[in-house]
Amino acid sequence: MEIRNLNAFLKVAASKNFTQAARDLGYAQSNISAQIAQLEQELGVPLFNRIGRQVSLTQFGEELLPYAQELCSTAIEIENLHKSEAFLGGTVRFGMTDSISELFPEDSFLSYHHRFPRVHLEIVLDTTARLLERLRNGELDAICVITDPLPAAEWKIRKEIQVPIVAVANPALPISKKKSVSLGELAGQKLVLMERDAPYSIRFEQELRQLHLEYNPVFRLQSAQTALRVVVKGGFVTVLPLYSVKEAAELGQVTVLNISQWNCLQSVQSVLHQSKVLTPQISGFLEELEMALEGLL
Repeated sequence: MEIRNLNAFLKVAASKNFTQAARDLGYAQSNISAQIAQLEQELGVPLFNRIGRQVSLTQFGEELLPYAQELCSTAIEIENLHKSEAFLGGTVRFGMTDSISELFPEDSFLSYHHRFPRVHLEIVLDTTARLLERLRNGELDAICVITDPLPAAEWKIRKEIQVPIVAVANPALPISKKKSVSLGELAGQKLVLMERDAPYSIRFEQELRQLHLEYNPVFRLQSAQTALRVVVKGGFVTVLPLYSVKEAAELGQVTVLNISQWNCLQSVQSVLHQSKVLTPQISGFLEELEMALEGLL
C-alpha cells in the first residue's frame, strides 16, 4: 500500500472532488482516479460513492480515514526526521475571521517566519461560514473562527476558548446609564450588526425573533472594528465578542451593557478538516496562533 495513494484518498475525501484533489496535488485527474482505484483494489472495498458528479465516502472510506491520516502524518514525520524547521518549505494557507485577525500580533508572524523561513504563509480573511466551506473544499489548510462548537465528525478542533458575546453602546446614550437592560430595550436602539451569517449575529437575532421583538439594523458590517468605531462616534449599539471591545470599554469609549435576559458564549476555535494531514509547517503556525490566543483572551 503506497503512501501517495493514501494521500490522494485524503485529498479526495476532503474536497469531495477528484478534479480539485488532482489540482491540489499537481496531478492529472486520471492519476488520482488510478491511485484511488489501486487502493480500492488492494483493500477489496469501494471507498467512494460516485453518483453523477457527487463524491462521498462509503462506510469503508469513513473507517479508513483515521488510519490514512495517521499513516500519512507518520510518513511526513519520518521524511522530516532529520530536517530542521529552517529547511522546510511549501505554502501554508490559513484563514481567520476579521475580528480574530485584529487580535493577532505581528510578532507572531515574525516568530513563525524565524522558525520556518522557507515557508510561504497566506492569510485569508473571510466570514466563518465561508472559511468553513473553503476548508471543506481543501482551499485552506486550517482556520481560526468564532462559532458554536463544531461537530467532531467532520472537523478536528486543535484549540477552543470560550468567549462572551456582549452588547456595547455609545456612553452618551440613555441606555448606557441603566444598570440592567432588557432585550426589548436593546431591540429598539439604532443597531449596528455584523453580516447575517456571523454566528453571534445569528444567535442574537434568533433570540429577538423568539421573543417576537421587532428590530431594524441601521448597518450590517463585516469588520468588527468598523462597527466599534461607528458606535464610538455615533448614537449606536452593536453586538460583538468581548475581546473586540475590551480596550474601548476600558478607555470609556463604549459601555458594555448588562442584558438581563441574555448571556451568550461562543467558541474561538482553531480548526482542521478531519482528513487533513498535519504537517510541521501547519502545526507550527497553529502553535503561534494558539499562544497568541492564550495571551489575548
